[in-house]
Amino acid sequence: AGVHQRPRAVVGAERRPHARYDATRVDEHKLAPEERAKLSLYRDQLVAASYDQRWRGERGRARDQRKQRAIATALALLGPAKTILDVPCGTGRFTGFLAKAGLEYTGGDASLAMLTEARRKHEGARFAVVDLARLPYPDRSFDVALCIRLMHLVRDRELRASFLRELARVSKVGVIVDFRQDKALKVWLGRARAKLGLRAKPPGALALEKIHAELEAAGLEVIASIPVRKIPYLSDKVVIVAKPRA
Repeated sequence: AGVHQRPRAVVGAERRPHARYDATRVDEHKLAPEERAKLSLYRDQLVAASYDQRWRGERGRARDQRKQRAIATALALLGPAKTILDVPCGTGRFTGFLAKAGLEYTGGDASLAMLTEARRKHEGARFAVVDLARLPYPDRSFDVALCIRLMHLVRDRELRASFLRELARVSKVGVIVDFRQDKALKVWLGRARAKLGLRAKPPGALALEKIHAELEAAGLEVIASIPVRKIPYLSDKVVIVAKPRA
């Protein structure tokens, strides 16, 4: 159990200025219908206002703390960093956590409604409406690019590839991204329920080898895979740590 780490070279962090950007429209032509529906849901102000309820209560806080621990481990593996892009940042779930870690924070999301909540909660933090397939930042604008709670919703491989290429392009030190991996009890049960007609479709989960291959194809070198839960077979979510190839 624990972190599956590959040998790596130590990568330093150098601070450079990055562009600021705001928009109210995002190019959605590559999204599948269910993905457009999900984006439409998250653009609803009432949905955005209630979104943080999933991280409240004993169970919600435990989920949040597990993901924060995995992200902290990933940041430690990458080494020194000053700036971070968090996309999609939603309502600012990790904004305070990353700021307390000493990082200069920028949050991006396709939903203006979610960002309105994020700005309300975190006055003074930098947020922008962005399209992850076409980020409005120059190459190597940030030390770290963070992408949490998105890839398992994107079933189109080419769209995931475009997201990963952009994360690689704008990062200098590394990329931290989570996926749903298929060797987990929750995924096996979900697939069984789908076969029995008890759910519409099986979970969007990939073999860890395929996840690594997608990152490598995007120009990233995987250095570690971190199960979010301590027991890997109980952890359908895995946080991948990678660095851009020179």
